[in-house]
Amino acid sequence: MSKVELPPAVLDCLKNEMQIEMKHFFEKYDSFDDSFKVTANGLLSNMLMVSKVSSSFSKDVDFYEDGTDEQNEFMDAMFSCFEQLNILKKLEAYKGIYEHVNRGENDWFPIVVISSPIDSYPEQPAKLTVYRGCSLKSFEDKSYRDRQSWTTDFDTAKVFAFNHYGFDKEDRVVIKTTVSNSDIFWMRTGEGEVVLNPKFTPLSDVIKLDYEQCNQGRQI
Repeated sequence: MSKVELPPAVLDCLKNEMQIEMKHFFEKYDSFDDSFKVTANGLLSNMLMVSKVSSSFSKDVDFYEDGTDEQNEFMDAMFSCFEQLNILKKLEAYKGIYEHVNRGENDWFPIVVISSPIDSYPEQPAKLTVYRGCSLKSFEDKSYRDRQSWTTDFDTAKVFAFNHYGFDKEDRVVIKTTVSNSDIFWMRTGEGEVVLNPKFTPLSDVIKLDYEQCNQGRQI
């Protein structure tokens, strides 16, 4: 078993300030060997320190490009998180970390948990229909409910299901779900995104489109 552990101050920041989903984080972190973990720990500790005191984070922190593609991608994502923490404050930093774009290709990393409502939406209906592209397996085992990011736009969900990231398209579906207004934690303008309560319970859920239907309609 690895003896290299994440520095406590970094762990506290990721968990409590950034609200990163730590089980998912450690799946990535623990996939690296101890040699890289030592390097990463030093870089992350420095990023944390600089994020608290510097007015020019990107100039004061060296960008890491000396590892494998996966290691570089990991450090790139974490660099962006700490940069947002440095630039923005409190709620805006939290939102910025959720939104940052350098979060990998096939594996969205890190996952940020929006644990409480960012805003309320009384102008929206009591029940809202949302969509998400995911694997058939995640629909069948209901693990899709662990994901907060949905969209009100069916075409956007279709793109994420069948055209993004190089997934096996035959295993992909678009889910249509109805949720309560009270489960809406944040509505973002881009891609009609709706961020749901991480403990939301769907009022209904069906497969709106699978690969065969999509292929027959020549939609991919």
